[in-house]
Amino acid sequence: MLDVLIIDDEPNVRKGLKIIVPWEENGFRICGDSGDADEGLEKIVNLNPNIVLLDIKMPGKLGIDVIKEAREKGYKGKFIIISGYSNFKYAKDAIKYGAKSYILKPVDEDELMEILLELKKEIEDENKWEKDKKVIEEINLKKLFLEGNVELAGNYSKYDNLQVAIIDAESAPLENIIRSTLSSYSNEIDIIKIDDYIVLLFKNFKDIRVNRTLNDLKEKVTKDMERNIFIAVGNEVRGVIEIHKSYKEAEILMKEKFLYFERGIISAVIDEEEKNNKDDKEEFNIEKIYSYVEVNDLEQLRISFGKVENYLKHNKYSEDKIKIIAIRIFLELKEKLVKDYDLEDNMIADKEQIIEGIYSKNSLKELMDYLFENFSALSNKIADNSSDNIIKRMTNYINKNYYKDLKLEGLAEIFNYNSAYLGKLFKSATGENFNTYVDKIRIEKAKGFLTEEKLKVYQVSEKVGYKNIDYFHSKFKKYMGMSPLNYKKNNK
Repeated sequence: MLDVLIIDDEPNVRKGLKIIVPWEENGFRICGDSGDADEGLEKIVNLNPNIVLLDIKMPGKLGIDVIKEAREKGYKGKFIIISGYSNFKYAKDAIKYGAKSYILKPVDEDELMEILLELKKEIEDENKWEKDKKVIEEINLKKLFLEGNVELAGNYSKYDNLQVAIIDAESAPLENIIRSTLSSYSNEIDIIKIDDYIVLLFKNFKDIRVNRTLNDLKEKVTKDMERNIFIAVGNEVRGVIEIHKSYKEAEILMKEKFLYFERGIISAVIDEEEKNNKDDKEEFNIEKIYSYVEVNDLEQLRISFGKVENYLKHNKYSEDKIKIIAIRIFLELKEKLVKDYDLEDNMIADKEQIIEGIYSKNSLKELMDYLFENFSALSNKIADNSSDNIIKRMTNYINKNYYKDLKLEGLAEIFNYNSAYLGKLFKSATGENFNTYVDKIRIEKAKGFLTEEKLKVYQVSEKVGYKNIDYFHSKFKKYMGMSPLNYKKNNK
């Protein structure tokens, strides 16, 4: 349907035009009418009809002036002049400003319909040409982005600075909102679809204006669709020859969507921020994470997951690699807790649930929060938070981790106690000081390894936490009255 607007100061003429022509049967629709030249001009601009039937002479303003002002405001539709005067000058001026025909009152129905159908064919041909032209322009622009083919650059060479942004927009409603929101920038921002991306080309925008426009767009989409979008921005480039470079920069950043989704908009500046943040380079320690779960130190557990997140960002791990690591950590922890703390297997999510839960997360932060929540729940199942149970928790920890480099100061840090006070508390409860207790546990473990497994003495020493074999010899002889080798022979 083509929209038609009627502007004539005579009410009977307006009414008659609506009645005498079978509009809808021929593919037309009356979108409005007006008896005033100024009001009519306002409706032309706001309604943007395909065709305007316009009286040449109205009180206060000529139809020629309406045509001229409408053209100045950007209106590109068709005008048909209707007049009660057979005046060649009026006709000449009307055609000068783009009127397609000039007919006299009273309007002949057949003559008007003939003109309307001619204009309809003309509009359809123009629309087809514009559509074909747009398709060709988009194909050329895609080649410019993807291949750097500057021979197809067209009029982009006239712009001093250009910048590319990519939006992950796989759904049609999201694409429509983006195009609608940016419609007022039609001459300044080109928008095309490449695969699942909406690609924006900013022409002669300053970097600060690009950021402001993208922030406004993100806010609009979030409000309308109640969801976040992710935008990757290439660097501003000088000249058409570097558009391909800006696109590739944005495309590379888009691959880091999983790492930075919460930021919403990222640019190459992030790389500099990562380089300057020394904490991001610190490799995370899985053993510490397990320890914090065992002793129920949720504050340190949260800090540890923060370090994991920073480390993965700094090293730019892929989404798949991160999720594989997360699954391994979760499954290993589950196996350890079930074995060491006699937890029932069904108290912790099964393997399929763990994998499904991890793969459902859309960002690194979301995944880290998911792991923290699950690890915290597990920690609460195996630990009692009361201070009265601190020694039981310590001895349990020692019994499970005897092979590690255990020091009172380290456990005091883990359990958030003063080391001197904790040492006194431990001796009072167990009757032995910390180091003696650890030695006895290790020697008991060593006895089993010496008799039950085909291990050499130095291997047993390392397995129970003694790095120095001479020290192991002295401790073993102190508690057992003989050397490890003699014990092994006697109990073979």
